[in-house]
Amino acid sequence: MTTLRDYIVKKKKRNRLWILGSLLIFSLTAYGVNFDLFRIVSGLPDMFDLVLRMLSPELSYISEALPRLLETIEMALVSTTLGVLLGISAALLTARNTTPHVMIPRILGPLLTFFRTIPNLIWAAILVTIFSVGKFPGMIALTITAVLITVKLLREYIETLNKNLLYGVESVGGSKIQVLRFAVLPAIFEHSLSVYFIVLEINIRSATILGLVGAGGIGQILWRDLNHLRYDNLATLIILLFLTILMIDFISFFVRRNLGKFYIPRTSIASFKRQQQRKWAGVIILVTAGTLWLSFSLDITSDRLLLGLSSGREIIVRMAQLELTYIPRLIEGLLESVYIALFATLTGGVGAVILSYFTAYNTSPSPILSMILKAFVNLLRTFPPIIVAIIFFRGVGPGPLAGAMALGIYTLGVMTKLYSEVIESAGSKIQQSIMTTGSTKLNSYRYGILPQTFPNFISLVLYRLESNIRTSTILGIIGAGGIGTLLSTNITWRNWERVGLLIVGIALLMIIIEKTSEKIRKDLI
Repeated sequence: MTTLRDYIVKKKKRNRLWILGSLLIFSLTAYGVNFDLFRIVSGLPDMFDLVLRMLSPELSYISEALPRLLETIEMALVSTTLGVLLGISAALLTARNTTPHVMIPRILGPLLTFFRTIPNLIWAAILVTIFSVGKFPGMIALTITAVLITVKLLREYIETLNKNLLYGVESVGGSKIQVLRFAVLPAIFEHSLSVYFIVLEINIRSATILGLVGAGGIGQILWRDLNHLRYDNLATLIILLFLTILMIDFISFFVRRNLGKFYIPRTSIASFKRQQQRKWAGVIILVTAGTLWLSFSLDITSDRLLLGLSSGREIIVRMAQLELTYIPRLIEGLLESVYIALFATLTGGVGAVILSYFTAYNTSPSPILSMILKAFVNLLRTFPPIIVAIIFFRGVGPGPLAGAMALGIYTLGVMTKLYSEVIESAGSKIQQSIMTTGSTKLNSYRYGILPQTFPNFISLVLYRLESNIRTSTILGIIGAGGIGTLLSTNITWRNWERVGLLIVGIALLMIIIEKTSEKIRKDLI
């Protein structure tokens, strides 16, 4: 029988192992990213100077930047709408309880998983070489992203539907099409709308950086202003992006929170028929308007499209011919990306544990401090790591250190937001029970809330690690280390055999990380 003393000793040993393991990983990854505290400190004046210059926006630049911003929003909206519609179809095909044939999920499932591991910036860079510079490659890259995310989120939901719902339609002689129409589609309607806004948020953020590789939107002039050292213009663009993302977040939150209020109860057969007629009329209008909008949005001629498809076929054939002699460089690049991701996840995660105490409203020493930090955390997670990496370039120069520091700051913002919400939702009762003994808020956090919510924290860290691995693979496109540097170089020089090998390597790394993370999360439950 385990005594209280044995439990305490075992817990202390486990905590020591966590600390020692974290220190070991930090030391290894710090070496891998060439961490140098003196280099960072000596570069702070240059970084602060750059930030100060960025705090003086050129407001007259808005007139030039606004069309590009609208183009970015248009790219995100069109690609999200098209991608979610295609994703719903793919999810129905690959879900085990709605698929027409049992072999379809077995074939399409691994294929979609493979494609999902490829970051959209890499898709955009390849598509730009096929279809030339413009928003068309960006829209295709974002559509691919939207399809893959929709399939992942929706397929799992479809597979959890009540079996009686499906059998009920089948039992009265309904065909598979009728099961989909009268059972599945109504059941997943609200969840699909929620998925739509989740994907829209992701695509808005992604669309802002696709211009770095020439795929349209505000990212193109952002990259131009960075190269020309026009930090006043850059400050204007950052303000516009911040306000746009804030607006999209608010609309998304409002719609998802009020989805149930849009439901109109049916009181009779006549009202049901009228509702169905209005619904189908609305669908026809939306599809027609969407088709016209899509045709006007595409900035590509039929000749250029056909030429691109022809060259794209040649590129795919060459990418399939993997240059295996390039494997040593592949491993070197992957290791650097892993070092960047692990360093960022560890430093951001540890920082989030500390910052979340001051950010969560139920543990923060002051409500005002909590509000200020919530705004600060939202600011940290608004700007893509690629943009932050450019600021670190000024202080520490290009390389993995700039990428690791930028990704670490972004991770700090995301992890603090997520973990502070966990504390706010799960920590009140624990805190009250400890504070009734005369303990302080800090002690209630340290000895009560933190141990109780630690499995949730580890789960969030693992999810963030998966995302950071994916992000670290593209940081090298702007010179911030990792395998992205090799990808960017080989795409520029059209070494498609090496590009194919690099993409396969990234995909295998992501699959290994995802499977390992999934196993650890299951063990925590």
